[in-house]
Amino acid sequence: MARFLNALPGWKVWLSSMIFWLLMNTFAAELTYRSGRAANATSWLEVWLYYFPWWMPWALLTPLVIAYAQLIDRHKTSMFMFAWQHVMALLSVLVMYLFSGIAMNLILWNKELSQSSLKIQIENALTNSLWHIDFVVYLAILLAGYGLKSSRQAQLEKNRNAELSKQLVDIQLQSLKSQLNPHFLFNTLNTVASLVRLDRKDQAVDALNELSLMLRKVLENQSNQLIPLEQEIEFIQSFLTIQKMRFEDKLNTAVEVDFECLHEDIPFMLLQPLVENAVQHGSQLETDSNLLSLQVRCENGRLLVKLTNKVPQQDTHQGFGIGVKNCRERLRHLYHDDFTLTLTPIENGYFETFVSIPLGKDFYA
Repeated sequence: MARFLNALPGWKVWLSSMIFWLLMNTFAAELTYRSGRAANATSWLEVWLYYFPWWMPWALLTPLVIAYAQLIDRHKTSMFMFAWQHVMALLSVLVMYLFSGIAMNLILWNKELSQSSLKIQIENALTNSLWHIDFVVYLAILLAGYGLKSSRQAQLEKNRNAELSKQLVDIQLQSLKSQLNPHFLFNTLNTVASLVRLDRKDQAVDALNELSLMLRKVLENQSNQLIPLEQEIEFIQSFLTIQKMRFEDKLNTAVEVDFECLHEDIPFMLLQPLVENAVQHGSQLETDSNLLSLQVRCENGRLLVKLTNKVPQQDTHQGFGIGVKNCRERLRHLYHDDFTLTLTPIENGYFETFVSIPLGKDFYA
């Protein structure tokens, strides 16, 4: 009984059933009245009330049949038991239909309930009712119930697959981030070690302070895919501060970010590996004051990032380090094909990295 109650559909199905069978009752009354077959009826309303006890019981029985269809699973029982259960269900529904129709008929026409009147009503119902139509109605409702069951199972399977896909994407993204963080940490610690070897201890302490801020940011966001752009820029500024301590006059940085973009969410550590890649290019240069320019702006619902840096003629990195590769993989997982990441040589030995991603997009839609 508890299983049956749990299988009962919600109020929307009950309301839809009531409206549908009211319309069917009205349709039948209209056809009968217009055809002139209701010779004993004085008005259309009387015809409508005449049909009411024989259509409206289905309004109550329809949700029950649908609930029964949810409980009987062809794959969990034998064919004989499956057929037997439906035969018993059909007989039960027809009995309920008969007595509910008789009850409605007695109430509508204000007839007294007695043993003789009940007997007459049952005899009339058994002889005058079109049982083959009632069987077809039952079968149609049952098929609708199985259709609803299949639809719900398909939706549950779809939701389950979507959740599994989301979990897989999360695992893949975390894997990519775990590759980025040790790579970044290794290079930063090398910078600090170089400062110590050069006896620039004050700068080494400052570098360690900046590193501690960065590591705190990594730990705070290790389970987050998104952070505000403002925090990402702070992370990059700390990274550049450390690198400028190491390379001194070789590195000339310029960071420009549109104010309205600062509170937009972007994937954590998306820009840092690109900046790190640019710094690695600059470390091979023999000239001083090599510009590394980072420009970020918002336009038409997208975040546009342009990173410009100078590269040596004999570039051993070729612009495709692990940071850039992982960055591209993360973008593909997060935005599918709705992103741009290009690395283009430009004039005077400079190289431009351009990124375009949508703002406010649901990754798993």
